[in-house]
Amino acid sequence: MQQVQGQRHPTARAQGNKRGLLLGAQLVGTRGAEISKRVDTYATALHHGMTVATMSDLDLSCTPPLGSPWDAVQLATQAWERQTRTSTLV
Repeated sequence: MQQVQGQRHPTARAQGNKRGLLLGAQLVGTRGAEISKRVDTYATALHHGMTVATMSDLDLSCTPPLGSPWDAVQLATQAWERQTRTSTLV
């Protein structure tokens, strides 16, 4: 399980299986962190059987002058991919 925190983002955690299928996610944040938007994104991905890699490639809205071009959803899935890649190399 991989967790990512950001100043303007909620804490997001993504979980996948050995084949890369998204199994679940957790989000915690403040009222202004737009948690519901991110929950909807994960719920849609789970409903359609998306992989963690596919989640990382989603084209989600962002405001780069105000924050990262990557959403917390993508940051968590990218972190999971990195962790999985390094654990399989060892």
